[in-house]
Amino acid sequence: RDEGERFESFRPDYYSSEPEPELGGLSPRELMRMVFDTCRNYAANFSLRSPNLLFHGGPGLGKTFLSACIAREVAQRGFSVAYESASAALGEFETQRFSRDGEESAAASAKVREYLGCDLMILDDLGTEMSTSFTVSALYQLINLRLTAPRPTIISTNLGEEELARRYGGQIASRLTGEYELLLFAGSDIRRLKKERGL
Repeated sequence: RDEGERFESFRPDYYSSEPEPELGGLSPRELMRMVFDTCRNYAANFSLRSPNLLFHGGPGLGKTFLSACIAREVAQRGFSVAYESASAALGEFETQRFSRDGEESAAASAKVREYLGCDLMILDDLGTEMSTSFTVSALYQLINLRLTAPRPTIISTNLGEEELARRYGGQIASRLTGEYELLLFAGSDIRRLKKERGL
């Protein structure tokens, strides 16, 4: 992954210091400093007993960046980490199930085994994949098997709790909101800010 995805590269100045009522009077910058500290501590103290995390908030707020920072550090500490976008990961479940090509199917099966068995699974950008009854059941299998193992999982999404329930159904939504620690990301789209600042 990108060499820039390190905790040292995090820039709190991209987040507004204006307090926002919907954040309980915190500013996005204060909130994101807390999120950052949570992520850094998570990576530094990672074990198979670590909690599951759900990163949620609008696009361009650093969810992918911070999950990649965690992946890098946890992997450097010798744990097995699988980092995949939701569309790619659920696509492997689909290939394993439906491909008639033996080699392709075997490669997908190996990937699925990795997702289910690795110490830390990071599923990025949930909600951007094509949603079918098959992808929903594959997601349920992934979440459920890792919960019962138990092996920690981090999921990032732009969807709010109601949208998650609408898209994936009550079973998945209740596992995500009940078994995962929710970390809200807030602020303005950093990719847009960088463009405006000519960075």
